[in-house]
Amino acid sequence: LNSFNSVYLVGMAKNPLTKTAELKELSSLRNALDLDNQQTGQGHADAAVQFYRDILRYTTEDELDDEDHPDRISLDKLLFLSERAFRQGGETDEAFTFEFSRVAKNLGGIEMEEALDRVRDVALPFYERALSSTRSKLESGAVSSDMLTRARATLGIDEADAKDMHIEAFGKEVRVQLGLSEEDDEGDEELDYDEGNRLGTEADALKKLEEMTKAEEKKSKVIKDTSGIKFKDGAYGHLSKLQEVLSLTDEDADYEISAATTEYWRNTALVALQDAVDKTKTPEKAWEIISARQKELFLKDSNMKDMMINIIMQTMGKPLEKVNGFSRVNNAAATYDGLMDAIAAKETCKEVLKNAGWTEFEDFEDACFDPDDSQSACGFLSRLDRQQMYNIFFGRSVKTTDEGRKTLDDEARARLKELRSMLGISDAEGENQIRAFFGPELQSVLSTATDDILEGNVNDVLMKELQNNVDQVIADFQLDDEMVRAFAGPLYDNAVRQIASNTPGGIPSKEEVATLASLRDLLRIKEDETYQIHIDCFGGAYKKGIKEALGTTGVIREEFREPLNDLRSRLGVSEEDAKDIYLEALGERMQPMVEYISNEMERLVLTNDQLAQKRGTDYGEDFFKSGAKASGKLGLGTDGNIMSDIMSLIDFYVENDIIEKEAVGTKKVEKKVPADEEGGEEKTIVEEVPIYESTYPITAIDMGWIDTKVAELCYRQFLVSSFTEQGPNAARYEASKGVFGGILGLDAKQMEEVGSSIGGMVYDNYITQALSTKDALDQQDMMFLANIQGKLGISSEQGEEMLLGTQKKIIAEEASNLLDGVDAPTPDQLMAFREKCNSMGLDLETDVGLSKSRIINMFSMEIAPGIDSGVITMESGDILSEIQESLGLTEEEGEEVVASLITDRAANLYVVIRSCLLRGMDLEALENIQKLVQYASFVDGELGLEVSESDAWKAYNVFENSEFEGIDEETVSTQKALLKTVLG
Repeated sequence: LNSFNSVYLVGMAKNPLTKTAELKELSSLRNALDLDNQQTGQGHADAAVQFYRDILRYTTEDELDDEDHPDRISLDKLLFLSERAFRQGGETDEAFTFEFSRVAKNLGGIEMEEALDRVRDVALPFYERALSSTRSKLESGAVSSDMLTRARATLGIDEADAKDMHIEAFGKEVRVQLGLSEEDDEGDEELDYDEGNRLGTEADALKKLEEMTKAEEKKSKVIKDTSGIKFKDGAYGHLSKLQEVLSLTDEDADYEISAATTEYWRNTALVALQDAVDKTKTPEKAWEIISARQKELFLKDSNMKDMMINIIMQTMGKPLEKVNGFSRVNNAAATYDGLMDAIAAKETCKEVLKNAGWTEFEDFEDACFDPDDSQSACGFLSRLDRQQMYNIFFGRSVKTTDEGRKTLDDEARARLKELRSMLGISDAEGENQIRAFFGPELQSVLSTATDDILEGNVNDVLMKELQNNVDQVIADFQLDDEMVRAFAGPLYDNAVRQIASNTPGGIPSKEEVATLASLRDLLRIKEDETYQIHIDCFGGAYKKGIKEALGTTGVIREEFREPLNDLRSRLGVSEEDAKDIYLEALGERMQPMVEYISNEMERLVLTNDQLAQKRGTDYGEDFFKSGAKASGKLGLGTDGNIMSDIMSLIDFYVENDIIEKEAVGTKKVEKKVPADEEGGEEKTIVEEVPIYESTYPITAIDMGWIDTKVAELCYRQFLVSSFTEQGPNAARYEASKGVFGGILGLDAKQMEEVGSSIGGMVYDNYITQALSTKDALDQQDMMFLANIQGKLGISSEQGEEMLLGTQKKIIAEEASNLLDGVDAPTPDQLMAFREKCNSMGLDLETDVGLSKSRIINMFSMEIAPGIDSGVITMESGDILSEIQESLGLTEEEGEEVVASLITDRAANLYVVIRSCLLRGMDLEALENIQKLVQYASFVDGELGLEVSESDAWKAYNVFENSEFEGIDEETVSTQKALLKTVLG
């Protein structure tokens, strides 16, 4: 049966003409023969072998490579029939690949991918015919989307191919509905040359190419009349129905319609827009024609907007291209007239688009005249060409008045602004053009007026005359304030320099100050715009005045402050610049004061060798100001008396108001408000007041007069001196420590760290001494430590840390003395130490630093005597728990210690008992057996002893024969049971 199937298949394949009915014949034959998938696959494989053997008898392999050869067509038909048979048979992907690749291999070793491509080439024409039939029968109602789905399933057309074919079919129908041929023949025109002939020379080729280029350009300039091309009546409904049957999206359908009709709409739009530019149609009429043509061709706004931009750019590009030709040969008249026409054309195009109501074109110039876009209306022009056209237009726009003045009226300015937007020239470039053209006139009148004012004797009449001259030029040329300031600034700067160079002492007279004020008014310059030139010319005089006001004391007295402010105003120096100069002058006075303190500090703390290494100078013997060698307290030598120098520096800084107060936040405070009337009640209100923070604009570290290390040493010296000072300066030192730290350039954290390092030593010494006589600090001790905190600027948190750290250190030393001494500690000593640690809140392991093994050893040493003496028994669980918890041990750790202690002692005790029994010393043995029973009670008799049977009975008999007077029977019974357990 299978061989019959193969023979039938070979016969069917030999006919090159493929019919879809043959698929049904093969399916019917398979059903009739009752073939399964495996048999079907074998049948096709056999057929492929037989078919390929047959055709190779008469056909070469080269002929089989020709797609149009009948045998090649038959071979592809067999591939198609096999692929369909396997797919429709419900084969798995793996089985299909196996069976079909077998067939392809038997047909000349065709690869799988190529074989599938050949099958696709056979199937697609069938589906094309189905789509053609669908289009022709669309209005009959005999076609549907489901029919096409079934056709695809029969032929094996995948979705991607189907979609492409549906879109192509829809595009063909669109052209048919427009009255055009199905295929777009444009571009398929025969080329005007003979393919069999070659051009003789390179010159012939260039000539031919030039002819073709000119012909193409001429063709592009001619706008075809395509107004007669439009959709047939009912075309919209017909196409909508076809779109539904083909399952196309609106986007795909719109694209095909747009592709077929856009060029016809474009031709209409170009003509209508050009008619509007030529004034043969109004903008409204032009848009009416364009819009009507759009509706006629079923085009949507989204498709038209970009095209409309291109049409406008093409329309505008033509006149600009023509004008560029005039501009290149400096034909000013033709260039001007051409640009005027271009401006008018642009306005017409804007009017046409205004009728469309498309918001995208509100920025018309940006959309159509982008110089960086080569496709825009002006993009084909170079920057030099655009600038040349603008310059010519500008020159022709300037008019001359009857008085001989050149001027640029409002209308001309407006046109220039429009032209700039068309040529991609910025407004800034346009203003520069105006400035360059009219600048000399303005420069001349301003220079003349400046010279007249600087001659002196300025009065209202002169100022009015000069102002009128300047205003006239500005009005005639319509110059803006920015242009005036551009010329006025250098003139004013030169005037200030001129006055400064002719002024004794660098301070201008009152008349000269008034002259400069008049000049600023004329030149329309604000005072704050002149601060820089005034600081450059008169800053030195102001600084000199400050230094003179400092005098020998280094402090500016109150009566000198107002004159300094008057001098600042007279010199035209801003308050901000004056402040900078003030700080600069004070910094110069302050520098040697800081350096002296720094040098003295180094002399106090460094040896001569260290000083010589740092400064590169030999200092000889190591003696200081007092003549003695270095000594001192708290790690610093304090014999050198630099406190007076430090306080002088602080007074200099404070009394000259260098410290600045800066608001960093607010806080709420309660305030008492007196009664409004007699007999009324006093009220308490809450006000929000600012919180100020002191800032130091000049610091020794920032100015580079001292490094951070030396600054910290100086601050440390100051704190030590203020802490140890008991005289009348103590309060003054205490109040000044923060100021001195700020002057040095230390922040709050650095100052606190220095204070903490000193405080740590003070705390350590004081607490060690206090705790040597008592177990804990009392209230008086805590008050003393709090006082130290305040004096050294230590926070409460740091104070607590230092207190805890010192306590830990003392307890750690005490623990070392207790546990590492020659004599072992007694239980009472251990208990006292343990309770002391507990009262101070110290953990033996984490705070005191004892290892876990040492803590366990302490537990063992404290309880062992009690267990041995019988003070601690099984009923003493609370005592054991209290000791264990106090030492920070877990319950398991405590039990392990007790068990180990009992076991060790029991083993030693058994050795003594056995020795006594061997020697007949029953009484001595009894005492130790009773103690063994006591130990056994802690571990339920599980002491782990290895006792021989004879020794066990001897020991038990001794215990049983003893007197139990005063002990109740239950206890005796329990003790005997425990002993039996112990002895095994």
